Amino acid sequence: MKNQILISTLLVISIGNCFSQNEDDKSLKSKYIEVNGLQTHYLDFGGEGIPVILIHSEAWDAYTFKDFGPLLTQNNKVLAMTRPGYGQSDVGDYSVKFQGDHLIAFVDALNIEKAIFIGNSSVTSELTYLAENYPQRTAGLVYLSGLAGSWGIMNSDKYKADEMFSRASPTANSEKNNRKAITNARKSYLPKHFKYDSIKINVPALTFVAQNGRQGHENGVTSLVFIGSELMDDVIKTFPPSLLKTHLDRMANDSIYRLEQINSISDSLARDYFLNLVADKSLQRKIYEYHMENIYPSIFEAQNKFVNAFGDNLKLIKLDVPQIVGYEYRDDPKLIIKYIKEFLDQLNK
Repeated sequence: MKNQILISTLLVISIGNCFSQNEDDKSLKSKYIEVNGLQTHYLDFGGEGIPVILIHSEAWDAYTFKDFGPLLTQNNKVLAMTRPGYGQSDVGDYSVKFQGDHLIAFVDALNIEKAIFIGNSSVTSELTYLAENYPQRTAGLVYLSGLAGSWGIMNSDKYKADEMFSRASPTANSEKNNRKAITNARKSYLPKHFKYDSIKINVPALTFVAQNGRQGHENGVTSLVFIGSELMDDVIKTFPPSLLKTHLDRMANDSIYRLEQINSISDSLARDYFLNLVADKSLQRKIYEYHMENIYPSIFEAQNKFVNAFGDNLKLIKLDVPQIVGYEYRDDPKLIIKYIKEFLDQLNK
């Protein structure tokens, strides 16, 4: 899960408050429905066929899919839900179980029997939770961020790099949540198939992999990417063109800009940590070596378990890119839309 959160969290901390609310866009059908006592916001893009539910990650809300949703309405009814605790939805528990159960309660409230769920970054935990606990309600899954991450390994970071990065990160809606509360609620989740190799998931799923057959940024260390460490040169240079790529290049090459960004961190402990980390090349090397010795192999273990659990139900699409970012749906939808439409057409038959 660590490497799935990498992109989403970097986007928030790197580009500031780029929360994707767009209440002024009158072309969007913005709706609300009460789900287990919580007002839940969603966008209705129209269409007919098996419902598709688009699910945002930690940094956003339903509006992040405002341009992508209409691309899928030819043969499917398409909705994007704002999760509890984000955007215009009421506050709820941030645990994977609560969020996953809320998704099922949401489709219940709309009288939807089965749906196809599409999500990226950390919310792929909810996709797996649905597959393992509600297979009869899950017509299909699309993992936009590639394969699974390193379940549970984040809890043992002796250099506190992940903790400090979490504390440094602003949230999508600071009035409703904070990054530490979200992380604490979610870090204990382990899918059943990770604990028991005998668990098999009988739900059709689609995911994307990079040229190396993986996500392509397994060696990425979030805290080191953020400060533009030279140890992350290979990771940073393979980010696709985007606001994030521009920011990371400046963090790596412009010391004044880097200092401004670190000094803007509101958490004083995290701010001091990163000011020290920039100057301490030895600590950077220790954090990197810890990642490669402990987290890196656990990522591959989790990915292999993920593929094994789905078996023939998983369709892997290898894209001609060095890494899967998970935000292709927004930044370069033409890269993935053909494959998603083909997958949806197969499920509609």
